[in-house]
Formats: sequence, structure tokens, C-alpha cells
Amino acid sequence: MTPAQRVLASPRRQRFFGHIRATDVLPVFHLVRVAQAKDQYSPLMRLAALRNLVASAPLEVTKGRCYLERRRLVRAHYGI
Repeated sequence: MTPAQRVLASPRRQRFFGHIRATDVLPVFHLVRVAQAKDQYSPLMRLAALRNLVASAPLEVTKGRCYLERRRLVRAHYGI
């Protein structure tokens, strides 16, 4: 994130982007565990894991749909 974007983004949004960067390196099975663990991780962390799952899901799962439909398909595929 550039300094200009950092000034424009709220602290909550900056934390969310930090969670996205932190979960980007995790393998799929860890992302699924983070997204499913309601009692262990914050909602922002779980949402960041789900976002990275959607981004890394194969085309057979997402079927080339828009983000909201891909998110529903990925949640159904991984049982989240």
C-alpha cells in the first residue's frame, strides 16, 4: 500500500489489508481452517482467508463467475 493510500484508508481497512497479505502465503488447507474457526480468529482474519481462498480457487469451482458468486461457490465447495 502506498503512503497516499495508507492515509486514505481507515485503520480497520489497513488491518484488513494486512490480514490479506498475511494469509496470502498460507496453503489452501490452512486457509480453510482459518475461515472455519469462528472462536479462534477475528472476523476480519476469517474474511481475509476467504478472500484468498476465492482468489486461489480453481476455475472448475468458480466457473468464471463474478466475485460474489465465486465466494458462494467456494464456500459450498470447501464447506465453510
